[in-house]
Amino acid sequence: MTIAVIIPTYNRIELTQNCLASINRHDPIDQLIIVDNGSTDGTERLATVALDINEGFAFACNRGALEATTDKLIFLNNDTIVHPNWTSFTDLLDQSDVGIVGPKLIFLDCQIQSAGVAVDFNRPPGLEAWNLTTNWATTPTDVDAITGACLGIRTELFWQLGGFDTGYWNGYEDVDLSLASIQAGFRNLYDPTATVTHLESQSGPERWTSVTENVTRLRTKWSHK
Repeated sequence: MTIAVIIPTYNRIELTQNCLASINRHDPIDQLIIVDNGSTDGTERLATVALDINEGFAFACNRGALEATTDKLIFLNNDTIVHPNWTSFTDLLDQSDVGIVGPKLIFLDCQIQSAGVAVDFNRPPGLEAWNLTTNWATTPTDVDAITGACLGIRTELFWQLGGFDTGYWNGYEDVDLSLASIQAGFRNLYDPTATVTHLESQSGPERWTSVTENVTRLRTKWSHK
């Protein structure tokens, strides 16, 4: 099966260049799609699709998916550095009952940033979803959600679930899609055997401008299901 890697960008050209260099060093991919959200620092010149304004993470990812001609999609943040065999986690998508998959994300110091995401709406608003940060699994394991920093899904299922919900602004789109996957009867899997370094939250203040609205939208949609 073929893989498209979709990278949404907004300025920070040095991050994108480092990410692309790491991709080029490792597994060959079938299609690379960069969707730029109105950058002004030269990042737009790297883009497959250059948007005039910042439309946000969800819109950019959906727009990139429209360009894909592959069986599988990997959504990848530009503040990542991939490791050898990093795309191997998408092999799990060959199982018909698997919806969304993700690798182990680590910081530069090799501490775990995300070993999947847990979701519990009994926790206070804003704390309902959190990254698992211990090396708790040695084989692919079910989780509630996968972070959008590196998320794999079959192209057909992505559109079946409606893509990323553009009602979110740079937060919780990944949790929302993961919960939609579970609701549709699929499993979401964390694969500890594939690794990606994530610098995390390097894209600027836009990441935090709609936290309250994102939390409210997620809880309204999913807390009673």
